[in-house]
Amino acid sequence: MGSLGSDTYLEKLLEGISRLRTQKALCDVTLEAEGVCFPAHKIILASASNYCKILFVGNATRMGSADGSIRLNTVSAVGLSNVLSFIYSNKLDLSLQNIEETFKAAEALLVGEVIKLCFQFLESCLSGENCMDILRIAKKLGPIELREKAMCYVGQHYKQFLGNPQSLKDLDRGALCEILDRTTTDGSSELELLRAAVSWLQHDRTRLQYMGDILKRIRFPLIPFCDLQRYIQEVPLTRLDWGCCRLLQDALIHHFQLCTQLSRQTPHTALRSASPALLIAGGRTTTNSICREMWAAEQSCSTWRKVGDLCVPLYNHCIVVIDDFLFVLGGQSTFDPTGKQPLNEVFRFDPCNASWLQLASMLQRRTRFHADVLSDHIFVVGGGTLLGTLTHTVESYQPAANKWEFAAPLPIPIADHAGATHKGILYISGGFSAGRTLPDTFSFLPRLRRWMHNRAMTFPRCDHGMAATKDGIFCIGGRTLKGVEQWIHVSETECYCPVSDQWTTLTLSPFSRCQFSIAAHGSVLYLTGGGLLQHMQKDDSVFLYDTKGQVWKKASSLPRGLVDHTSCMIKLPQANAAGEMGRGTEFCLTSKREKPSLSLLAAKRQEK
Repeated sequence: MGSLGSDTYLEKLLEGISRLRTQKALCDVTLEAEGVCFPAHKIILASASNYCKILFVGNATRMGSADGSIRLNTVSAVGLSNVLSFIYSNKLDLSLQNIEETFKAAEALLVGEVIKLCFQFLESCLSGENCMDILRIAKKLGPIELREKAMCYVGQHYKQFLGNPQSLKDLDRGALCEILDRTTTDGSSELELLRAAVSWLQHDRTRLQYMGDILKRIRFPLIPFCDLQRYIQEVPLTRLDWGCCRLLQDALIHHFQLCTQLSRQTPHTALRSASPALLIAGGRTTTNSICREMWAAEQSCSTWRKVGDLCVPLYNHCIVVIDDFLFVLGGQSTFDPTGKQPLNEVFRFDPCNASWLQLASMLQRRTRFHADVLSDHIFVVGGGTLLGTLTHTVESYQPAANKWEFAAPLPIPIADHAGATHKGILYISGGFSAGRTLPDTFSFLPRLRRWMHNRAMTFPRCDHGMAATKDGIFCIGGRTLKGVEQWIHVSETECYCPVSDQWTTLTLSPFSRCQFSIAAHGSVLYLTGGGLLQHMQKDDSVFLYDTKGQVWKKASSLPRGLVDHTSCMIKLPQANAAGEMGRGTEFCLTSKREKPSLSLLAAKRQEK
């Protein structure tokens, strides 16, 4: 015995019932929409439509008439015809013109297969030309996934909508809000978004009622002050909507009260950037000249672009990031191997408008030290200080107060160490002290303001890299003393588990360098530049280390070989992604900043 089937039976069955419907043979029910009648068969409809199954099997008479027809008041004739054609042929002819009517008919008759095919069709035909139409349809039909995909297309092609006056005029309010709500606007400045929004509002006076809802999506603090001032003079925004006055006032305060910007961060001050970039700052070149350039690359590190200059050339300095602001601390501005004249100056870089602000100086001059962020406070640890002596002091900086204070002493004076934060605790490893390289590991508890001595590394090292991920804390590269005067590379990578207080030695890496920079993002470590002891040369290599798979990958080289430079992950304005952010660079001292003046805004209020 066996079970056999025909490959052509289902096709012939559909052909047969479709022919019966065309000939109106054996039809025992009529569906009616918009006055158009469609003869059909109850048994076929009940098999394909849950609505008809409930209607016929339950022997219900509702929605029916005396002549046996069923009126569907919420369904169009075009949509019903399309759904019935699918039921009888398994073929659905869809277009952007008929899909809404087809979907509504399928929804009314509870024909799930047609609903699925509608979504598949919309997703398959998404393009830059029709994404706005599909987004409008998706909002009506309700599939969140399709709406997100359509919005992604709108985001990828939004410039063609905002840049074309006709396309901009035809945008509906929801689509414009979707664009202005995006966290990434590649290639468009905030001022361009403002101009597009105002142009849309002014096209039709009836749109002015939405002005508050539209303009609250503009991040006014991201518009450089000079551009914002000029635009307010050109366009009387405050005359059009009173709520705009508050937005402009907050933006002007943000531009003037520089030192308190960090304490007043809001979603309106956040950069529109998809993901952070890798930034390289300062360092020493192959000729020991001191760099002041800042370079950046996307996370694949395939290309590098210059994004600005440090206030002064620096090496052996530190950088940290708080709320998308870059802080540059200490270091040396002239080449001096003894490190007898380090700096204590601190500068803050605002990537939004490429401006620098000098902050309160550290209490001690420092070089070859470590800096990190704990609870929005900056901590600087150890390093070389004035006259080349090492320090064991730790200082903390509170950005809101623009003030430094001593935090706690290290157990020993140390320099050329590395550090990383993990779950609110700062860890320090290795370093150089009293003529020897160290394996020691310390952890700093900020609330108790005290240091704990943890299990030491297996390999003493200094001038190495240390970074934390979810997989643990990694120590890579560096050098150590062999005998009295011979320096050798440390090629082993070690991983520290804070829970067990244990170090694990990982496989040998292709990375044998010292005095390089390291930064972490997710599970990937970014290692750039460094010194090669064997050839006594400075390297331009860039390595990516996936800590999950323990896989090394070499990326595009730095613009030049560097040592004693710094790196970090930071969000950069995408409007300047193609070139240098140096346009409009501004430098000011906190003590010389003028008091804020809202006379321009006040004048506009009087005009109103």
